[in-house]
Parts: sequence; structure tokens; C-alpha cells
Amino acid sequence: MPNLENKFNLGDLVVLKNHQLLYSNTIKGDGKYIPPIMIVKEVLFENKQKKTHDDITGEQIAEKVKYICLYFDDNKSEFIESHLYESVLEKAEALNLGNNTSSFSYKYGERIFFRTQKLELSKKRSSTVTITTTQISKDNEEPTTIERETVQYVVNFATPDFIAIGYKKENSNDLFYNDGKPKRLTCSDFVKVQWYNPIQQKFSENYLPTVCFNSADSSLSNTTHEATHREGQNEN
Repeated sequence: MPNLENKFNLGDLVVLKNHQLLYSNTIKGDGKYIPPIMIVKEVLFENKQKKTHDDITGEQIAEKVKYICLYFDDNKSEFIESHLYESVLEKAEALNLGNNTSSFSYKYGERIFFRTQKLELSKKRSSTVTITTTQISKDNEEPTTIERETVQYVVNFATPDFIAIGYKKENSNDLFYNDGKPKRLTCSDFVKVQWYNPIQQKFSENYLPTVCFNSADSSLSNTTHEATHREGQNEN
């Protein structure tokens, strides 16, 4: 089996290639169809038996490199993992919402931010309303058309702020095939986070990779998000 190379690394922010903001500065239409910004949590390399092309048509149906991507479902207030092939993904920096690299140091009880939060809060949706009026003069009635553009923030998939309440290291097994080639790339450092879950009306906890977070005292923390949060309008 030849050596496989991964386009994306652990901690990279990625989106599906059908994300509207890859092709436009604002979202058009219903914001609920916009996919989430995700973080690469694990990289999987398929073995040589993995079928990537259809036996009859010869067309490609799969790939050798797959990613486990993590995002926050704000409707359920929980984290979701999705297994996605490389060719359907693009780096989130192409959205032009800003960059948010990881800068994390653990301190018990501190406030920390999921790295997609600021970007999700920066999404904007535009809509145009056409108003036609009639001006009456001595000679004729002349219709006048006015177009007004409304811009709103689309904040689905935005996370709450979290509290760090635990830290651990994990040494993963089964990282290589028998021939020594890589099978998986995994994170080794995890932080336990706590947040209020309004759906279950209780506090939730989860261990997640530290590459998913920024510390509150980091220069990359979400000071921008706080201003955006105050000014933005929710759209579900």
C-alpha cells in the first residue's frame, strides 16, 4: 500500500464545499441549510482492501483518507462527530470570516472557547425587499421601485462559552498497520468542559481535544465575538 498523505491536520477548521460563504460574502436564502464549521478530531487512513471505485461503472465512490470532524449542534446543545472524505472538505479560512488557530493552556475553572464560535457568530445573511410606489403628477402616474437590503447575523452552530474542569492524556492504540504504515492520527491531550444545556435543563460535560479550544487569556480569544454577540440577531 502506498503512503497516504492527509490534506488536513488535527485541529484544522474545515467546511463542506457547498458552504455558501465560500462563494459569496453573505448567505442567501434559508440559513438553516448552511452546514457547520467543523474541527478535525481524527484522521483515518483506509487499508488497501478499501474499494474506492465502482466495479461496474469504474466511477469513484470513496477515498482512502477520511476525517472525523467535530461540530456543535446548538439545537440539541451537544457535540456531533461526522466521518467525511477529504474531497468534500475545504479549509474554513476560505470563508473569509477570519482565522482562529489554537492557543490553549489549561487552568482549572477558567472560561474557554470552542474555536468555531467566533466564526459562526460572524456569518451574515442578506435579503432584498422590493417596494414599488406610484408618484402622481399632472401628466402621468410614474411607478418608482426601491430595493432595500437587510443584513442579519446567522448564528446557528455557535457554541456557548465553556468552563474547563478536567484534563487528561490518552495514548491511542491501533495507530499503525502491520506493515508500519499509519492507520490513524489522533489527539493525545483532552480537556473536560462544562456548560449549561438548555435542552436538557441541566449541566453537561464532555472530554474534547485541546486543539478545539482557545483560552480566555489568549490573544486569539473571542473578544471580537462578544461585540458581535451583543450586536447580532439570532436566526434559526
